[in-house]
Amino acid sequence: MAMPTGEAILARLKKNKVTHAVTVPDWIQIGLHQALSADGDIDVVPFCTEDEAITAGAGLHIGGKRPVVIIQNQGLYAGLNALRAIGLDAGMPLVLFIGQFGREIAHFTPDPAQSARRVVRILEPVLDAVEVPHWRVEDRSDLGVIDAAFETAFRDGWPSAVIFGQNLPLEA
Repeated sequence: MAMPTGEAILARLKKNKVTHAVTVPDWIQIGLHQALSADGDIDVVPFCTEDEAITAGAGLHIGGKRPVVIIQNQGLYAGLNALRAIGLDAGMPLVLFIGQFGREIAHFTPDPAQSARRVVRILEPVLDAVEVPHWRVEDRSDLGVIDAAFETAFRDGWPSAVIFGQNLPLEA
């Protein structure tokens, strides 16, 4: 299985008319960060904490922009109250890109629920508990789930999430 490149994901963001990438930069999605920086068409807005990123994403949406929020799994846990208050209670159509930090090489193919690491194992159950629809990107063939996440979020007025299970390739 080969993960998609940052450039391929960037093309999906452009297809979905994303104007801003609100992020707490993470290692899993560094290939996407490189592509965003090299391209320059989508404004990258870095934050220190996930609750700031989620709140800023909502503010950008209210202001007529179309953001994506880029974080990692442990950051989702840290920003869960902001996601609940802003995304769920206020009904903001935020799309979260979540890097699955800590996923062992032995668990790239099997279900992450089998991981020995709690930080990995509980991500999808937490998203299920707060009723956030989610999809996994484990291979280049999974890129279509990005479109589904945007369609679902904006159709339902509700957050959705795309989980990146492995490091995205770095630029050469």
